[in-house]
Amino acid sequence: MSSGVPQHKQSTIDDFSGVYPLRLIRSQSISLLILPNLLLLILAVADPFVPIWAWILLVPLGVIDILGLIILISPQKMQTFHLFFLGVLGILGSAAFTAAANKLAYATLGMTSPWFMLLTGAGYVIVFGLLYAIHIKLLRSGYYNREDHDTAAAEGGGLRKSQGLILACSGAGVLIGSLLIKTFGGYNIKIMLIIMLLLLFALAYMMLAGNLHKYILQKRKAYGSHKPESMNDQV
Repeated sequence: MSSGVPQHKQSTIDDFSGVYPLRLIRSQSISLLILPNLLLLILAVADPFVPIWAWILLVPLGVIDILGLIILISPQKMQTFHLFFLGVLGILGSAAFTAAANKLAYATLGMTSPWFMLLTGAGYVIVFGLLYAIHIKLLRSGYYNREDHDTAAAEGGGLRKSQGLILACSGAGVLIGSLLIKTFGGYNIKIMLIIMLLLLFALAYMMLAGNLHKYILQKRKAYGSHKPESMNDQV
C-alpha cells in the first residue's frame, strides 16, 4: 500500500505535527490567555471609548476565549484541537495586539497620519510571511525529523538563526520607531512605551501561529489513515 508521500517527508511531518503532552495543555492554555484578556479588555473599554476599536479588540478576544474554554472543559479529548486553538490564538492574538497599539496611537494620542497604521499593518504581514516561509523551509529540510535531525541540523540551524534575526530586527524596528515618534511627535512617553510593548507582544504571539499548520497536518494524516486501501493505492 502506497500513501503517495515520500517516507522521509512523512516522517518529518509526523515528528513536527505531534500534539502537546496532556499535562501541559490546560496550564499552557490558561497562561497564554491571561495576557490578551488583561490587556485587550482594558484597552477596548479604556478612555477614550471608541466603539469601532472596542469591536476590533473584543471580537478576536471572544473567539480565542471560547476556543480556550472548550480546551479547558475537556483537555483529554482536545489534544489535536489544542493545536488549532494555539494557531488561532497566534494569528488573532498578534493581530489584536497590533490593533490595540493603533487604538492607543489614534484614539489616545490623537495621531492623524495614516502612516502608523500602514507601517504596523505592513510590518505585521511581512514578518508573518517571512516567519511562515522559514517554517515551511524547516519542515521540508527535515529539521523537525528526529530520525534525520543531524543531517538537517546545519541547514535548519541557519534558518533558525534567520528566524531569530527577523524577530530581533522587528523588535529593534519597533523600539527605534517608537523613539522617533516620541522625539518628533512629542507624544506621551508612557503611552509610547505601552504601544511598543503591545507590538512586541504581537511578535511573541505570532510564533504560535505555526500550530495551525500542525493541526492541518494532523487532520490530513488522520484522513489519510482512514482511506480505504484501494483509494490509497490510487494516490
